[in-house]
Amino acid sequence: MKQNLLLEKYKKDGFVVVRKVFKKQLILKVLSELETIKHKASKLSRKNYHKTANGKFNTIHNINTFLNKGNIIEISKSHKITNLAKMILNDKPQLRNIEFFLKPKKNKMKTPFHQDNYFWNIIGAQGINIWIACSNASKLNGGICYLKNSQNLGTINHELSYAKGTSQKISDNVLNNLKYKKVYPNVNVGDIIIHNCEIIHGSYSNKSNKDRIGLVLSFKGAKSKYDNKKISEYKRKLKKSLNKIYN
Repeated sequence: MKQNLLLEKYKKDGFVVVRKVFKKQLILKVLSELETIKHKASKLSRKNYHKTANGKFNTIHNINTFLNKGNIIEISKSHKITNLAKMILNDKPQLRNIEFFLKPKKNKMKTPFHQDNYFWNIIGAQGINIWIACSNASKLNGGICYLKNSQNLGTINHELSYAKGTSQKISDNVLNNLKYKKVYPNVNVGDIIIHNCEIIHGSYSNKSNKDRIGLVLSFKGAKSKYDNKKISEYKRKLKKSLNKIYN
């Protein structure tokens, strides 16, 4: 897809799929690194990772704080990624976070619908997530579901979700009254999805026989700033939420 069309679609829908960005051989190397990351993460604070009820990793956060070399770090710095991020943000991209989102096969776990900027609090919503497909993803195996165009709402209120890995959610009552179309992008290994930090998204259970795995890179524009007051409010709410989830 040509860059002008890609940008146009992103602005219109709140997300855009870019096909065949990375080769399968590189993704296999990333998956190999994932096993090392699991080992390192398990020695850190529980806020850096979450597991399913049967002990399988679900999310791993803040990977860039304990990993400083390897294929994943190289991907985050690659021209393929940084050029796309720069085009979307219209600013020099600044890496915020590297995460893995894993949805084990035949697992009922869902990711509640939310907006990333409720957690990030970037003024002007100058933030994006770049989802790199490390497995094929679709509605069947719990691929991302977007409410198309919902980024135009701005950041709306969330409530405690009791879900490990996504502590806050948009209430069911609010969701049921929104009139946005649900879209489930089908992606293959090596494809990426770029989405706006204010688009409403979530995912359903993985009903397939294969794990669904995504490597996620979060960026903000270098010139953009955080709303520190809102961050403090969110952190207070998060601390209270985590106590309820884990105690």
